[in-house]
Amino acid sequence: MQAVILAGGNSARLHGLSTDVPKPLAPFFDRPVIHYTIKLLAKHGIQEVIVALSHQAKELTEYLGDGSSYGVDIRYSIEIEPVGSAGAVKLLQGKLSETFLVVSGDLITDLDLGAAVQMHKTAQSMATMILHKVDDPSPFGIVGCDDNGRVTRLIEKPRSVETFTNTINTGIYVLEPEVLSSIPYNTAQDFATNLFPRLLSNQERVYGFEIPGYWCDTGDLLQYRNAHFDALQGKLGIDLPAIHVGEGVWVGGGVDIHPTAQLSSPIYIGSGASIGPNARIGEHTIIGANSIIDEEAFVARSVIGAGARIGRETDVTDSVIKGGYLVTESGSTGEPAPAAPKVVQIAPASPINETVFAREAIA
Repeated sequence: MQAVILAGGNSARLHGLSTDVPKPLAPFFDRPVIHYTIKLLAKHGIQEVIVALSHQAKELTEYLGDGSSYGVDIRYSIEIEPVGSAGAVKLLQGKLSETFLVVSGDLITDLDLGAAVQMHKTAQSMATMILHKVDDPSPFGIVGCDDNGRVTRLIEKPRSVETFTNTINTGIYVLEPEVLSSIPYNTAQDFATNLFPRLLSNQERVYGFEIPGYWCDTGDLLQYRNAHFDALQGKLGIDLPAIHVGEGVWVGGGVDIHPTAQLSSPIYIGSGASIGPNARIGEHTIIGANSIIDEEAFVARSVIGAGARIGRETDVTDSVIKGGYLVTESGSTGEPAPAAPKVVQIAPASPINETVFAREAIA
């Protein structure tokens, strides 16, 4: 079976975290987000993957290669001009000859894709949308279905007065090749705003099904951070690149933890990280590979990127720190601070911590 990963969008919603890399390469437990997508596809027996790209294609192709390290065959489709999500798949019309999956490249999920395909085939659907319930559907597209799962109504990014359900379109689709004939050539087309409304208008068989599992759009920083927390709590079924040493603690290879350091759980400490004397790592903390937490520093409910450094006696809470950057209370690093902040502060469930961090690049 074939799958198309849509990886051509921009990274604007991740602000400073991934402006220099495509969103699918944003780190998640020391691996790019797209790494987990391809692992999931391989798990469900999908061995032919096409990655649809538009900008910054080089970084993705260099990281993924031919897919042999995942046990899949990866090919690439690169847009010359932006053509939208459906338009990107239209470009592959001659290469998709059977039922195929479409997956957004910036998702973290463990949804049962095999079950989705089976539901699609049982319903004899032309196009199937995988659905999920969320607390706030306003950033997404909401979907209404009849008792048999047939889609009856779609609203993209609904206003509060338009919201009739909290069931949303996940950006994961099972499609028959015939649907590509409904996408015009040489014009930007999206699935949610163009193709699916057109199929419904033509009374095609479009279905929507909820399937068990976890789903998160990592395009939002708060959701990105919380997806890490969910993985630590076992809500997300992925393999972390570390050893679970027990009691909610994952530790990578070559980690140096000082005997006086205090660790709470759940936490993840990536390979090569160093935790200094009397440092305190609070619950729901992700320390990226080769990061340094200096003496008497305190980190909690935060994601610390690979190669970052949290300075001596510095407190970091409810934050996402970009990889490769130094955070200090005093800012006395001997180097001028860059014009743009390199520490990304996000809104936690509780009030935002108002500690002002110095923002310095590690030389």
